[in-house]
Amino acid sequence: MMTRIPTIGSAVIDRLHQLGVRHIFGIPGDYVLSLYQLIEASPIQHVGTTREDCAGFAADGYARINGIGAVCVTYCVGGLNTVNAIACAYAERSPVVLLTGSPGLSERIRTPYMHHMVREFSTQREVFEKITVAAISLDDPSTAEREMDRAFTALLRYRRPIYIEIPRDLVHTPLAHPLRPFCLDDEPGDAAALNEAIAEVRAMLASASRPAILAGAEIARFGLQDDLTRLVEQLNVPIASTLLGKSVIREDHPLYVGVYGGLIARDEVQQFINASDCLLILGSILSDVEDLNADSPLLSEGRTIHATADRVAIKHHRYDAIRFQDFVKALVTHPLPSFPSRPLPAPLPVAQGAIAPDAPVTLHGLFRHLDSLLNEHTLVVADVGESLFAAADLHVHQRFEFLSPAYYTSMGFAVPAAVGASFADPTLRPIVLVGDGAFQMTGTELSTAVRYGQTPIVIVLNNRGYSTEREILEGPFNDVHEWHYERICDMIGGGIGTRIATQGEFERGLTAALADSSHMHVMNVLLDPSDRSAGMVRLAHRLAKRLSTDRP
Repeated sequence: MMTRIPTIGSAVIDRLHQLGVRHIFGIPGDYVLSLYQLIEASPIQHVGTTREDCAGFAADGYARINGIGAVCVTYCVGGLNTVNAIACAYAERSPVVLLTGSPGLSERIRTPYMHHMVREFSTQREVFEKITVAAISLDDPSTAEREMDRAFTALLRYRRPIYIEIPRDLVHTPLAHPLRPFCLDDEPGDAAALNEAIAEVRAMLASASRPAILAGAEIARFGLQDDLTRLVEQLNVPIASTLLGKSVIREDHPLYVGVYGGLIARDEVQQFINASDCLLILGSILSDVEDLNADSPLLSEGRTIHATADRVAIKHHRYDAIRFQDFVKALVTHPLPSFPSRPLPAPLPVAQGAIAPDAPVTLHGLFRHLDSLLNEHTLVVADVGESLFAAADLHVHQRFEFLSPAYYTSMGFAVPAAVGASFADPTLRPIVLVGDGAFQMTGTELSTAVRYGQTPIVIVLNNRGYSTEREILEGPFNDVHEWHYERICDMIGGGIGTRIATQGEFERGLTAALADSSHMHVMNVLLDPSDRSAGMVRLAHRLAKRLSTDRP
């Protein structure tokens, strides 16, 4: 039996399928029509979206649950439309493959300027070199397999996006030989350095009395949630998560103390973690969102063990040759001290008393009721603003139960990311929290949800403007023209829309939506523009304090 010789295009699609891609998001264009033809003939389902940036956000949401996502768009007018979404995936370590076309090599000889082109034929690839871990053009069949596998290795090594471009006249060009099985070309970590690092960790822990763990999103990106839970229980130490890493551990775990983040964390959690004499930071970048920078006593006094996909740093030492996943697994398998239980910060008090059904709906009442209804079948997808800051105090119970762009904080993420997440795990019911401003950016992607039979519950927090910016600097530039958001269901031909003004209407509406798994529900929740969540108040106070120290 003759072995099939793949083409450059079919080899990339075969590799995507082998690595776990079952859906690819995007919009067709003439430079990728041949690729789309190959996708249609493959086991991978194409999911058409309304915008290219939405395709990028959908692939990102898909990747955060599935482990890898993909988007296919045309040259420049499509690819450059995905820049912000791919930048978000890069900043937050989400492994997304951007597959695109370009003018054919033969065309470039005859015609120096082609439609969609910007400056040079290579301009689009050069842009993405800045926001991916590998940006390649498969323009030579003799090297195409090696180049694409180098890119896929980088994606899996760093859990960040890659860019693959195929000139359109090479999509059907055969490779020199049959496609070989993919072998992760990832150099093993330095075993001696790993043993030395673990010994240093053991010594730090042996002299500590108040150790703690701070876990970030990379734990989820590398599939290390079970290892994290075992480590927490073996050490018997408290654990907090970053906001981006919310739900990397069950939040009803007895050692979980809450979200730690410089701008929105509760004071009790902030103070508890800052008082640690040994803090294991696993899978979290340090930024103003975490409020742990070079000036922090935890770092300056050498009280941290900080491990990411980029490096492992213990006290003031760096181990660049150790792989993140190897380090985390070694922490679990090597003997380390176990600590006596100690008092933890008090959990958020449970609000007492019923809210009058005819009372105006508020963020407090909305999130209080939502929190009581979350279960293992719901997935919270939070956009930026009050959608995120109020959601920080929600109690999620299973992993992957909370998705947000909590570090990059790009508005417009939630609706398309929920579409991607629904394809990645159809057993989860997305509850989308989105502000009116963010909804106006990408809410059209609900059309895609209806088209493919998805049934998210979309809660539009309608306070007629950008609440975060209002807290920083008030002005009419923060106002948003009010839409009748519930009527989008009529426009796109599917779903049930409701207009919510009171607490009773919200409770009845959410109960009805959760009970109806056959329809999408869009709830237009009318909020007072001055209403603020506890998380937003904390953020505003800390921003004000920070800004006051910056003034001359």
